[in-house]
Amino acid sequence: MTQQQQSAQQAAQPASDKPLSQMTRDELYAHLRTSTKDAVVLQEMRRLGFWPADSGKPSVTDELITREAELSKELNELTAQLRRVQDPKAALRDMRKQRMAAAKEKRELTKQKHAQLRHAKALAWQEKRKSDIGYLGEGVSAGLNYTSTNTDKLARYQLPALQKSLDLATAIGIPLSELRFMSFQRKVSQVSHYQRFAIPKKTGGQRFISAPMPRLKRCQYWVLDHILAKVPCHPAAHGFLPQHSILSNALPHVGQAVVINLDLKDFFPSIEYPRVKGVFKSLGYGDQIATLLGLLCTEQATEEVRVDTQKYFVAGKKRSLPQGAPSSPMITNILCHTLDKRLHAAATKLGFAYTRYADDLTFSSKQKERPPVGKLLWRVKQIIADEGFTLHPDKQHIMRHSQKQEVTGIVVNHSPTIDAKTLHRFRATLHQVEKNGPAGYHWNGNTDVLSALEGYARYVCMVNPAKGQPWLQSIKTLRAQYAATKSVTRTARPTLRQQVATGKTPQRANGQDWWQAQEAAAPVLEQTAQQVAEEKKAVKKAAKEEKKTAALSKAMQPGDTRNGDNENASNYTAVEQSKIDDRRYGKLFSIGFQLLLCIIFSANLNSIYPLTFGIALIALSLITGRSKLVWVMLMLVMSVILLR
Repeated sequence: MTQQQQSAQQAAQPASDKPLSQMTRDELYAHLRTSTKDAVVLQEMRRLGFWPADSGKPSVTDELITREAELSKELNELTAQLRRVQDPKAALRDMRKQRMAAAKEKRELTKQKHAQLRHAKALAWQEKRKSDIGYLGEGVSAGLNYTSTNTDKLARYQLPALQKSLDLATAIGIPLSELRFMSFQRKVSQVSHYQRFAIPKKTGGQRFISAPMPRLKRCQYWVLDHILAKVPCHPAAHGFLPQHSILSNALPHVGQAVVINLDLKDFFPSIEYPRVKGVFKSLGYGDQIATLLGLLCTEQATEEVRVDTQKYFVAGKKRSLPQGAPSSPMITNILCHTLDKRLHAAATKLGFAYTRYADDLTFSSKQKERPPVGKLLWRVKQIIADEGFTLHPDKQHIMRHSQKQEVTGIVVNHSPTIDAKTLHRFRATLHQVEKNGPAGYHWNGNTDVLSALEGYARYVCMVNPAKGQPWLQSIKTLRAQYAATKSVTRTARPTLRQQVATGKTPQRANGQDWWQAQEAAAPVLEQTAQQVAEEKKAVKKAAKEEKKTAALSKAMQPGDTRNGDNENASNYTAVEQSKIDDRRYGKLFSIGFQLLLCIIFSANLNSIYPLTFGIALIALSLITGRSKLVWVMLMLVMSVILLR
């Protein structure tokens, strides 16, 4: 339907319901064209009550008038059809317009239908995101639809039964949006969940640490305490376990004939995301929970890039365990259970003892004459390669009984002791501090020399209590002696892990609340171009009607009277008064300009005709209300004709 047809229909449709006195001229003509004059008069008389509408059977006059109106309407329609048929071009033009209007209406309906479908999908997706994780990035979202768990495996280690992402977020004590923010894998981001720095190694080089930010660290502590810590490890593992230390790792190798130290190259970075996810799946969790836990406990390798003043973190291809996260060591212990089992069996078969502390592998044997070291190393390399690890070629040490045998920093030739050179340096530093005070001294680069010496003394006490206890007592005496010179009062605050263990939200150091992830705004129904245009027209029309109503209401109120040329006073609005003033000044300017032109023409032509005709025509313009310059042009033409 074209716009003209719509406007005609809108003009004609309500006209039949309106009284004739309220119809405009166009509406009245359109109403008469659809009926006859007698039918219109009859309808108006019935409306006014002069001709009862329900007075029994209709009279002959009523039937004739009604029938005449129907026949007249049919005749008009037939006449219009005949007119279109007689003019083929007009008929084709009308058909083309109708087809174009129908196609336009169909396209508009199709656009609105598609917009409603997209809006419904967006609403459904937003509703799903409130209870489901949905999507976590490219390459890691494949198994998010599988939520089935193995309850028997979970019950074996008394692990929390988690099926969906909402269960995990509730268990940790964070909203689902924050869990999605922590585990989402982005290609480019302005935020990093890790703080990266390097520390020097004792053997040279640097060790790169990725320390998680407090929010992510809170989640990793929950995973460590509620899931990973409940899974038993192999007895040969001694790293990062309760009642285990470097001392328990060194004790099985004390007094052995030969001690072999091996090191796994790039231990934490070599354990990538699929293996970490597999650890959680082996514990009984479904793909969705295993994916989330794997993403929380791994780090995407990123490169820091600066564009102008903005910092971006561009993700690499590798996602692995971060060295610095609290959950990483326990994951390696669980993951290396098969490795420890195979190495322990191979070592026992050849008469060796085996222990592992993180990435340090230690083998020892009491056999003094030709122990099968070569056969052991060959089997160990095969097993390590099968388990997906690589031996460090520069950190393989075979130590005989005649050499200093050291395991994780402890000398184990006869009994567990500390290296003599380090002890000598420690005694010398302690003596200087006792003699001159702690000012100006340091221990291993630490300027807080008393705290550093106390820490090392406790380490000596762990290995050899008889030797370390006197040194520890001396350092405590020094602390009491120099406590007045440097006293710092600190308020005891529970650690992050303690707060997470109690189920409370960790407190920030500044006392402010944590940042909360905000939910996305509700989707808005998309409007088509035609709907936007109609809305603009409706807004303009409403504004115009409101302005008109405000002007009328203001005009109805009693206001100041303005005196015109006569003594009668009238009330005007500010807009009306401005229009009246503009018209008055415009008319005066036009008359003055015309009179000036007449004088100029009279002077140039040396005749009084232009001025005479000009004054007459100006008077005529004032009478008729038309002050166009056409009068001046007419005056000039007439003057030229008379002068010739």
